[in-house]
Amino acid sequence: MKHAATLALAALLLAGCATSQGYAQKVYAWQGRDANELLAAWGTPTGQMTMPNGKLLYTYRNAYSQEMPIQSNGFYHPWGISGGGSTYYSCTTNFVVDPRDHTIQSISFDGNDCVAPPRK
Repeated sequence: MKHAATLALAALLLAGCATSQGYAQKVYAWQGRDANELLAAWGTPTGQMTMPNGKLLYTYRNAYSQEMPIQSNGFYHPWGISGGGSTYYSCTTNFVVDPRDHTIQSISFDGNDCVAPPRK
């Protein structure tokens, strides 16, 4: 039991390190950089369009659901008991690119899973 409690505490501490501020640091570091570098690092965007002003919009979406176990006596039981409901996680990140020089001009993101460890 002590081992399970230690693992649970370690998981909480690691999860607590990833924040939306950390994600902001990660994505805003792309501003002013070449979009070809972004595509090489992030892969093919989930969506792409030409905006009315002629700029390109690259969108990356990530979404998933996670089943939550039933809570009993203050402890979660991860060994197959279900019925605790599910939680939906998502993150959408948009990069606006100038097609003339391929420079990333602005970045925006939204969702409850737009998290990353903060940079030091």
